[in-house]
Amino acid sequence: MSALNVIASFTGRAMAVPAPYQWIFSLKTMIAALLALLISLWIPLPNPYWSLATVYIASNPLSGATRSKAIFRVIGTLLGASAAIVMVPNLANAPVMLVIALASWSAVCLYISLLDRTPRSYIFMLAGYTAALIGFPTVDVPGTIFDVALARTEEIIVGILCAAVVSSIILPRSVAPVIAQRLKAWLTNADLSARDALQLKTGPEADAHRLRLAGDTGEIENLGTHLIYDAGGHPEFLQNVRDVRPRMLMLIPILSSIADRLHELSLLGGPSSAAQKLVDRLNTWLETGNSENIDELDRLKADIEACIEEKNRGHRSWRELVEFSLLMRLSDLAAIRSDCLDVLRSVEGTPAKPPRPFSYPIGERATLTRHYDHGLALLSAVVSFSTISICCAFWILTAWPEGGFAVLMAAVSGNLFSAQDNPVPSIVVFAKWAVVSVILSALYVFAILPHVHNFETLALVLAPALVVFGLCISKPETLLIGLALAICMAAMIGLQVTFAVDTAMFWNSSMATAAGVIIAAVTASLLRTLGAEWSIRRLANANRTTLADIADASNSRDDARLTGLMLDRLVLLAPRAKAAGHRIPGAIGELREGFNILDLRRSRVGLTPYSRRRVDAVLLMLKRFYQSDANASASDLVLAAINRALAVVRNERSASARNALLGLVGLRRSLFPDRSPPHLPHAPEYLEAAQ
Repeated sequence: MSALNVIASFTGRAMAVPAPYQWIFSLKTMIAALLALLISLWIPLPNPYWSLATVYIASNPLSGATRSKAIFRVIGTLLGASAAIVMVPNLANAPVMLVIALASWSAVCLYISLLDRTPRSYIFMLAGYTAALIGFPTVDVPGTIFDVALARTEEIIVGILCAAVVSSIILPRSVAPVIAQRLKAWLTNADLSARDALQLKTGPEADAHRLRLAGDTGEIENLGTHLIYDAGGHPEFLQNVRDVRPRMLMLIPILSSIADRLHELSLLGGPSSAAQKLVDRLNTWLETGNSENIDELDRLKADIEACIEEKNRGHRSWRELVEFSLLMRLSDLAAIRSDCLDVLRSVEGTPAKPPRPFSYPIGERATLTRHYDHGLALLSAVVSFSTISICCAFWILTAWPEGGFAVLMAAVSGNLFSAQDNPVPSIVVFAKWAVVSVILSALYVFAILPHVHNFETLALVLAPALVVFGLCISKPETLLIGLALAICMAAMIGLQVTFAVDTAMFWNSSMATAAGVIIAAVTASLLRTLGAEWSIRRLANANRTTLADIADASNSRDDARLTGLMLDRLVLLAPRAKAAGHRIPGAIGELREGFNILDLRRSRVGLTPYSRRRVDAVLLMLKRFYQSDANASASDLVLAAINRALAVVRNERSASARNALLGLVGLRRSLFPDRSPPHLPHAPEYLEAAQ
């Protein structure tokens, strides 16, 4: 534990005692690393230490994640090696063109990687810096490029196979139970957030619950992508996770709508006794110990629907319309909560009998759609290109023998953290622990390894360090530390078949490691100074553009895809908002607006001609409102159009009118929460006007 205490002193944070699964993972990874080193020494391969380092890069506490990462790493390595074989011999006589080619390849691969926000993106990121890993050390001897590429590929594949095999054979840890655990934690937090809404709680604690709902949904989805590589495959689990994800995200704007309607009703004298009783019953069901009683939830859903039908029969004032909207959103909450509970039981292996269809129809509201931030991806690609180019210029101007290794480290450290809004802190941490690895490597090279004469002794002296690496990698908080130590120490010690102490080469390599990481940090600090606020503004602008598209009734668009985009942006926004100290009410309000507009779009066909014209006028005003950056005059026109539409549509009793009212009330509350209630004249006046 002394090594962990040293790490704690460097990080300034107390290190908790590792859990049993962390020890198991660390020991398994150590076994895989030593096995990879043994095979590489036995073959023998030129640089066996790359096999050892690859084990730690590819390993994950979850067996399915290790297998998926292994597959992606093999593909990425082959792509990167092939690119290096093509570029280096053909451009060996033009160093500047070779640098531009390799830097461009790395930048393009990084760009593609950042657009693909799944674990599969690892293929492209690895293809980018593998070309640098193979290409730059062979610039002076281009004739050896094929041999070097083949050797490096073999070394990496040996490490990958050892990591995957050991992870699968020795006490494999399945992804499915972890997803069930995360989903259960998400449901607990969802219940807390729902109770916040039902009880009109506000403040930092309620905001934290909302942020976690969005952030944890993204983590559950990423874990779900590994299910196909898990033992047994679990294809039905993967489909369930994909189906429930948009429903989980939909819960966030629905809870916001419920809180808003309850707040408005409190200003209008409070809900009716029937509605208040349903709110109280739902709040009681959400309390700890009751939230898995699916039968009670089914009865509650039926009672809410019955109350909605009752409210849909008579004349409706503004207060009655708000309460009607509240009941509709309570029904949505109960349906989504029921669907999430069914998926949790399925993942845990105790599905409902017989399996039930989803209660909440998501397909017509939102489809799983990715938001692609081409601007951020392009900026990251430019930074990667600049980092490699600057490092190469320094290498060429100084004629430093180990300069190629500095370029390699700059490419690796720069690309690894490029998905972050501000990668500089992570690169600095990586650099700090790279320096620590220099000290530890010197201890091994000059004091320990000269006394080692066989593999058994080598395994014994490496075991303590390897165990610490594994313990660090097993926790997200110390993952970066473990990777920095494992990669840098393996490279600087340089274990080979014949061990020889070369002091000059060791210190040159150490300096190159530090220099490469420092150059990456400096370049990123100069070119990536935008941070989370910049990304938040970009996401907000993208949402406004999407809202204008949804409101455009003249075009036939896939509205469910557009609203799915806004849901996906909420996942991207949550961690950024947390880092920037935001409460993300704006993004949630925009989501509510988007779904309310979608309700209006869907309702148009079944309305009477006069009501449809009133709804079309609202959509037209909304389109102009979003395109004009929400100026005051456009806002007044939207409000007037909504009030006129409410006065007309409230007199219809069709299902289309029900959806239209839901959208109109929701839009008025989300866009104009501080305006006075609308004046709704008696129905005959408008019936006469319609004739």
